[in-house]
Amino acid sequence: MENASSEIVIIAIILLSIAMVGGILTNYLKIPYASMLVLIGLAVGLFHIFPHLKITPAIIYYVFLPILIMEGAVKFKVKTLKENLLPISVYAIFGTIISTILSGLALHYVFRIPLKQSLLFGAIISPTDPLSIMALLKNNGSKSNKNGEGSENGGESGNKPGAREGIETVLEGESLFNDGISLVLYELFLTINFNKNPVFIIGISSLKFLYTFLGGAVLGIGLGFLISFILSFTYDYLAEIMISILLAYISIIAAYYIGVSFIITIIFSGIILANYGFKKMVSSQTIQVFPIVIEFMAFVLNSLIFLLIGMEMNLFKILNFWLVSGILIVFALFSRGFSIYILAPLINFIKQKFEIFSKGVAMNNIYKNFMIFGGLRGALSIAMALSLPLHLKMRSEIITYVFIIVLFSLTVQGIIFDIYAKKRINKFIS
Repeated sequence: MENASSEIVIIAIILLSIAMVGGILTNYLKIPYASMLVLIGLAVGLFHIFPHLKITPAIIYYVFLPILIMEGAVKFKVKTLKENLLPISVYAIFGTIISTILSGLALHYVFRIPLKQSLLFGAIISPTDPLSIMALLKNNGSKSNKNGEGSENGGESGNKPGAREGIETVLEGESLFNDGISLVLYELFLTINFNKNPVFIIGISSLKFLYTFLGGAVLGIGLGFLISFILSFTYDYLAEIMISILLAYISIIAAYYIGVSFIITIIFSGIILANYGFKKMVSSQTIQVFPIVIEFMAFVLNSLIFLLIGMEMNLFKILNFWLVSGILIVFALFSRGFSIYILAPLINFIKQKFEIFSKGVAMNNIYKNFMIFGGLRGALSIAMALSLPLHLKMRSEIITYVFIIVLFSLTVQGIIFDIYAKKRINKFIS
């Protein structure tokens, strides 16, 4: 037992040291930090340095996600979120469904894979990954630079206050909320694969979606207020920070026992904590220190997860599917692009007709492309793929296809997104 514990500590130190090297190389090679770590992990995996180190769904769901989702949730401002609720909800719900169906049909008709398995594949690759997106936005330095100038003031020029913050809120918000949609679609098509009455299953899944999503929201709001109330009895800022961080894991445990979406629960509990608890119930030291603490924790976890994703990839197997890889990547990009462009006119129409949505961002072509390039796949897709039952038909092929798309997304697409965000969006806003 002692040898095993020592080995875990040594491996963790080595991985963090590798991540540190990746951070240094990022500054010189101008490659996004997340992309750099995936590439380094890919190289480490080729040499089988850690043959027994594997990434599992449980590690992603219960170790990495709580803190990483919480870090994103506490940064949301209720005002900005409400203003952009229309594009976030439309893309998170209808965009994910459209992308799932398109990807599934394309795989079915081009590769002649059974429709049930194809739609399951579509559900796995359609959700955008909040961990990857937030890591790249942070790398881009879009919300704050070293001089402390945030996007709230519209960048250097100040010509369009909050414009960049708005579109980034849409991208981050969609990536967080569409996880709940994708998990329901995943369970739906997984059930259909083993059931001969899909109509009944679709009806049950629709009710389950409402329960898991709305139940998660209600539970998250309740926990957010509860923890805020508990914070009112504490006076030590270290205790306040510890309680606030524990909220992420309390949310996932409570959601598990009630049977609702733990991601939605964490999101809403974090939003309430940041916008109510931190404004009324904690000390000024907590307000100053907590963002630094959770950002550091998220940085460490992000570093580890992107390294592990790279190490999990079998590059030689992927290269053997080079033609298939190219076609799959086109599928993923087209389905994402189609869902973004087809829904944008609807969003803009509703925005113009109803004053309640008038303050949100209008989906022009630059913002649409920002959404397409920023629609990265990552850890969540891998977790769903690895969670597939061992006896599922074509399980191995689906996992390989998912890994192909995730690898492209976190490397090539991530670099393209970084360049686009720095140049095109900055020019548009300034």
